[in-house]
Amino acid sequence: MKKNTNATWLRSLITFCLMITVFSTFTMVASAKPDNKTLMGELVFSGSNTDGESPSATINGEPAESGRTFFSSGTIATSENSSATIKLGKLGFINLTPNSNLSLSFSENKISGTLSAGQIKVFNSEGVEVNIKTADSLITNEAQQKGIFTVGVQSGATKAFAETGAVFMNNGKTVVPLQTAQDDDDDNNNSAVAPLLIFAGIVSVAVIYVLTKDDDDDRGFVSPVR
Repeated sequence: MKKNTNATWLRSLITFCLMITVFSTFTMVASAKPDNKTLMGELVFSGSNTDGESPSATINGEPAESGRTFFSSGTIATSENSSATIKLGKLGFINLTPNSNLSLSFSENKISGTLSAGQIKVFNSEGVEVNIKTADSLITNEAQQKGIFTVGVQSGATKAFAETGAVFMNNGKTVVPLQTAQDDDDDNNNSAVAPLLIFAGIVSVAVIYVLTKDDDDDRGFVSPVR
């Protein structure tokens, strides 16, 4: 009788230990599972290839088709005839022009990237911090504001324009808004046209004067026949 009691107690103890082990294993697995919603994006390609195939790009050096999942810490490169959009859910999205190369990382409230070639346009949601590095600059945003800005690399030089929100370069100065840049171009065009208008006015006055003078001379001429 005593042996049966001991055997029952031992089985109960073993069962209890197994339950604790299984529970601990599931807890560890659940804790280690990543939050896919914040660590994945979606790629959409657009454009046309000369061979008639669908536009594509590469992710980490491997060919990728439109609709593929993009994971954080990946590198995307677009071809000569393909543009791409990286959709990042609530964070926003990024457009890449052809011949662009961007290494991108993102988390719950932050987007970080390194642009080595081409041009990107960033659409960030309010509350999302954005840092874009190039060979000679670091472009950052005002995270509390919803923003749209463009960063491009050409011949080793970095250019950036903000359409909405506040965007800064590593020298601490605000990037010139796109509308201001256009206004400056308009001013330059006006300054170039003004001298032409003045010159045209002078010529017009001279022509009118000559025609009027000739008219007066004709009226004062008396024919010797009369």
